[in-house]
Amino acid sequence: MKKWLVPTAVLASIFAAAAPAVAAPSGPPISVSGSGTFTNCGFDVTGTVTGKVKNITTPSGDVISTSPGLKITLTGDESGKSVSYVITGVLFFSFPSDDVVEVKATGLNLLQLPSPDGLILTRGNVNFAVDPAGNELRRFSGSGTAVNVCPLLAP
Repeated sequence: MKKWLVPTAVLASIFAAAAPAVAAPSGPPISVSGSGTFTNCGFDVTGTVTGKVKNITTPSGDVISTSPGLKITLTGDESGKSVSYVITGVLFFSFPSDDVVEVKATGLNLLQLPSPDGLILTRGNVNFAVDPAGNELRRFSGSGTAVNVCPLLAP
């Protein structure tokens, strides 16, 4: 798996319309907009994202994923309840081995992990580990917070 695909597997801005922009390994921030469905809350949630994204690959092979001006609105398809966030945080990805991806999230981020928790809003500094497919290996830790937003959208 190419290292620049890992942010694509973790960021909540993974939608058909945004995926090619998120996958871009370098260059200026790219404008994205689009909608997609999240299913890991146990019910369908439609997410609509607008803003910019950029992935930067460092000389060491680490990846920094930025999202200047990125906004997302999440709506529970059954409940009609919605929440909106400005998710302009930064994600730092390092690759200590072929089967571990260390992630440090700073600022405000919305993350989709395959755990039953669903959609996680992180604020401040948190870190966790995933495998190259995005499966959680180590739970969130750090001085920041991680909150499941699925209950806010539940039917």
